[in-house]
Amino acid sequence: MTITAIKKKGSRLIQIEVDSQQVITLDRRTFDESPYRPGSEISEEELEELIGLSEQRRSREKAYYLLSLRDHSRKELEKKLQRTTDSATAAATVDRMEELGLVNDENFARNRANYLMLRKFYPAKRAVMELCALGIDRDTAQDAVDSLGCDDANQALALLNKKYYNSKVSKDKDGCRKMAAYLARYGFGGDAIRRALKEFIPIGQDFELDD
Repeated sequence: MTITAIKKKGSRLIQIEVDSQQVITLDRRTFDESPYRPGSEISEEELEELIGLSEQRRSREKAYYLLSLRDHSRKELEKKLQRTTDSATAAATVDRMEELGLVNDENFARNRANYLMLRKFYPAKRAVMELCALGIDRDTAQDAVDSLGCDDANQALALLNKKYYNSKVSKDKDGCRKMAAYLARYGFGGDAIRRALKEFIPIGQDFELDD
């Protein structure tokens, strides 16, 4: 087979034409570093190797870009890479990111749990679910949340103070029901809601919440 033509495709990609028919997109740097030029002979095996090198480089560049925006779990990053490359290349790329210390599920889980629990005041169960949805295995997620030692009732109270500190919502029975419904939608259980409301409403206020 013969490379019969080369065409630029943006600033980082090129298209090579093989035997005036087959068109293949490669990253420009990979091709420039190869021994091939227009008119070069190339075997099927050599072409596959060149494509593989290009895919690997493009996948790593995508990973670096994504990690520059924010931390990712291994599974989350791998899933995003699979949108533009095959699963084997995506897995190999994430392996390399782990070797470089740029991907670490335990660190990711701790940092994310800290954000969810201490800034967004999530209940523990919801925080674990969120971490699992981001690709963290359940044991690692649970350990990260448990390490913060947050009590759900205190989380709910902190959320009430944040949302209703200057609110005009009354603290009578109707107001309590509204606040209880908000906490329930946020993921808190009945016991945590009761304990939080008893701290938040005026002393002596009597109320009953439905389970």
